[in-house]
Amino acid sequence: MSAAPAPAAGAPPGMPHPFRMPSGTSLRFALLILSTSTAMAVALGGAVSTAAYFGLGGGVDGLADALRCTAEHFPDTAADPGRLSRICPLPDLGSGTAVELPALAALWLAVGAVYWLLPAYRVRRRRLRPLPDTLTGIRSTLAELVALAGLRCRVRFVADWRDPAPTGLAFGRVGRRQVMLSGGLLQLHRQDPEAFRAIVLHELAHLRNRDVDIAFLTLICQRLFVTALALPMAVTAPFALLVAVVLMPGGLLYQLLLIVTQCALAATVVLTGTAVLRSRELYADARVAVWTGGAHALRRMLTAQQHLDRPGRRLPPALRPHPAAARRLAALSDTRLLFGFGPWEAFGLALTCSLVYQQLARWTEEAARLGSSGSPLSAAVPAVLLGGGVAMGVWRATLAARLDGDRWRGAHRTGLAMAAGLVMGTFGDQVRSTALALGLADSLPVQLAWWLVLGAVGYGYVRWNAATARLWAPAVLAARRPLRLVAAGCAAGVALLSVWLAHAYAAGSPGFDLLTPPRPLNLLPTPLDYLGYVFSTAFVLPPPAGVLALVLLTATLPLAAPLAVRLSRRSRVRVPGTGPERFLLRPLPAAHAAALLAPPVLRPARAVVQGAVFGAAAGLGLWLWHLCCAVVLPGPIVRLGAVVTFYPVAFAVLLQLAVGFVVAWRQATAELRAVHGVLGTLGAGLPLPLAAFTARAHFACLHWGSGHLACRPAPDLELALTTTPLITVWTTALALLLLPAWTGLRDRARR
Repeated sequence: MSAAPAPAAGAPPGMPHPFRMPSGTSLRFALLILSTSTAMAVALGGAVSTAAYFGLGGGVDGLADALRCTAEHFPDTAADPGRLSRICPLPDLGSGTAVELPALAALWLAVGAVYWLLPAYRVRRRRLRPLPDTLTGIRSTLAELVALAGLRCRVRFVADWRDPAPTGLAFGRVGRRQVMLSGGLLQLHRQDPEAFRAIVLHELAHLRNRDVDIAFLTLICQRLFVTALALPMAVTAPFALLVAVVLMPGGLLYQLLLIVTQCALAATVVLTGTAVLRSRELYADARVAVWTGGAHALRRMLTAQQHLDRPGRRLPPALRPHPAAARRLAALSDTRLLFGFGPWEAFGLALTCSLVYQQLARWTEEAARLGSSGSPLSAAVPAVLLGGGVAMGVWRATLAARLDGDRWRGAHRTGLAMAAGLVMGTFGDQVRSTALALGLADSLPVQLAWWLVLGAVGYGYVRWNAATARLWAPAVLAARRPLRLVAAGCAAGVALLSVWLAHAYAAGSPGFDLLTPPRPLNLLPTPLDYLGYVFSTAFVLPPPAGVLALVLLTATLPLAAPLAVRLSRRSRVRVPGTGPERFLLRPLPAAHAAALLAPPVLRPARAVVQGAVFGAAAGLGLWLWHLCCAVVLPGPIVRLGAVVTFYPVAFAVLLQLAVGFVVAWRQATAELRAVHGVLGTLGAGLPLPLAAFTARAHFACLHWGSGHLACRPAPDLELALTTTPLITVWTTALALLLLPAWTGLRDRARR
């Protein structure tokens, strides 16, 4: 095996190995495939449905009349969709799933056909020819380089004698890999053999990294997206705005929002495609550095090319399919640049999944025969697509920062970008944008409250994964099979995200009846409306036991990190090859390696006890406040009870969250602060719900007498046993969302 590359001057002490964790190229390619697939499926499905409607004799007047009728009768029939469909029969546009899924299949059949035929077309168009047998010196060098690369596939070298520049290109399809060598590169074999070897090794590295197919599919998706969606959208956008103005002026805002979101999605596809192509080049350079012990010849060539680059005459860096020479040199000196997970990737994933959440949820409900749109199972597919990519990117970036003895600094910006993507995607969602166009959307304060909650889901999810990854980093670095632990952590986050997304999107449905707080709180854009939805589901639609168990297991997942570290240490003693050295390009001092494997200091019992103590104190304060209302000033509690039926639940939830924030505030370490706060919330959930219900019962006995229906001289154990677990678990779910976000914002404000 070749030696590790020598560190450059000023390089960080921990140089992460580029090929010990999933590559950034794969993550960005997954985002590209997701955004292209969903956008094309929805666009083609809508076009086919519209064509079928007009082809069967439908007209614009009938469609406009149906929309006007729906806008008039929706307030009276929101609770009975069947009655609304009988009063205002909408035109039959066909089954969405029956149209969108075949459109998606047709799209990928076309992509597959182009992928299969494109290599032969490239060979024919560029008139590539096999290397002649007379070039024995070049052939022997190529055979040596193929052996050094350790390729398992057969490679066919072809030449482009008309190209005088010293370039190469790896292309082909599965089972037929080829490397093109230009005429200038073949002449370079005699003039500068080291440069020739560096360029050929770079192309062979693409084959070893298995990114040739990724590059081909990226180019195909980009061009197909621009041809089949972006250009038609640009042509039809003015016509759609004109139709909206003539037929239904209220739909003008809907069309504008739809165009804005489609433009954002098009930008996501274009920028992600160029990011995929740039990332694969950096990883190919890193592979050459590993093979050759530093890629000295490649560094020399990039240094010479760096002086020839003219930034004023080139595209912006985000639009370049090939990284600049300065960027490639920086990545060779500091491999941490390969593990970046920036805001743009999180924004693109969130935008794409939010834009098509309803379609994906509907496909899942039809396939699994689900009856409730608020079930976490309906959000399983969107959560996997969104949460899987974000969680893996966060874990990669956190582990790479841990190897350098640092924290991941991009959590704040990535969380904000994911929140912005989720919110912006709702503007193009069919259900909500149609409600907005018809004037059926919720009021602006409720909309703002829902967007705030949805943004908190995105930001809190990034922060929760960053905290969990940092706590589990020592166990991952010392484990025999580290990727299994990473996959398990990502799966836990995805499962939790499915619960959050299902309830957040269900709470944001137009016309959903929430338990709103009294005036003037219901006039402010606060997440209290969402808390009202949580109260509704806790009493009217209790969640299944599996959902409750999932929330509890996710809340206690960080607690297993110290135990996992100890087990990994024992495994490392039996298998000496394990440890953080596997993830680095060069050995570390013993003290630095021991610091990487140091387990986090968790005090779960102390946090639970603190939560129980503070919760008992809050419950006592709640009792004293009710007693004061009963004896001195009953007006506030009477009016509150008349507006909010289950106001003790609201008290219990808000006080539990307050206790969790207090416990988190008392901690010193950032990642542990959120974990201890969640445990404090669990501890406060033991006494607070019981105190809330008994306090109201005691108040009723004092104020109205023992004969009143609300009076409970003795605690209602049955009510406490049935409601306390629900309140505690749902409050814990909110704490898992809010506490990591709060600790992250607090730490950033301090810095």
